[in-house]
Amino acid sequence: MNIFPQIVMPENLHDRVTRVLALQVLEAERDNRSLVFPNEADLCQQLGVSRTILREAIKVLADKGMVEVRRRSGTRAMPRQAWNQLDADILDWRAELGPDAIFLRDLCEVRLAIEPTASGFAAVRATSDEIASIERCLAEREARVRVSKLAEAVDLNLAFHAAVMAACHNPLLQQMNQSIRHPLRTALCYTTGLHATDLVDIAAHRKVTEAIRSRDPIKARAASERIVGLAMLAVGEWLQLEAKGKTDNPTVDTGQKTLVLQS
Repeated sequence: MNIFPQIVMPENLHDRVTRVLALQVLEAERDNRSLVFPNEADLCQQLGVSRTILREAIKVLADKGMVEVRRRSGTRAMPRQAWNQLDADILDWRAELGPDAIFLRDLCEVRLAIEPTASGFAAVRATSDEIASIERCLAEREARVRVSKLAEAVDLNLAFHAAVMAACHNPLLQQMNQSIRHPLRTALCYTTGLHATDLVDIAAHRKVTEAIRSRDPIKARAASERIVGLAMLAVGEWLQLEAKGKTDNPTVDTGQKTLVLQS
């Protein structure tokens, strides 16, 4: 019998139900399983929620392309290709579930599409105050590279990229970057500190800063591409270590019991 944990009040019930169901769709996709949700009455009973709450949650997932609702065959999970890939909630849920090879690869490729372009524009458009902010972020990261804890190192890395993004003066690029901030932070928690990658990474960040300061968009783009390239190498190394059972990076706690849907 499929057992769903009851939703605990007083949390936001609608959001909690949506998240619980979304994580199951993500897990099924990761495991290459097809999923059919239990019928509405059974699912309401297992979750301990009303039909109204459940229907609202299902509608949210359907609007994001994660599930399909059919009158006679019920609600079933849709493949990844049908999802709204840039939806902020989906990106956050994927990060919460913990990184997998496809997630990390996709994230690096999105960064490759955003960060070099933003760095190039920053070299052309940054104000003197914005350049000073980028330099401060770099200096703080350089000063803390050997003594900072993991969370601090990740935050310093993100602060640098946020400063560059602010200097590009392109609200669309800024919004795209903001949508991946949480997943990026999660990914960095797994890859930061692998061997000497941090020192090499900081050297690449220094080159981005120098290129922006000298108003050279071509060099800024090239240096930013190197940063993402290093991230891709770190992802490959982390995946190899994970396959050997040697990773000790913090895992992502979903805070939920695993639900089992009909397959």
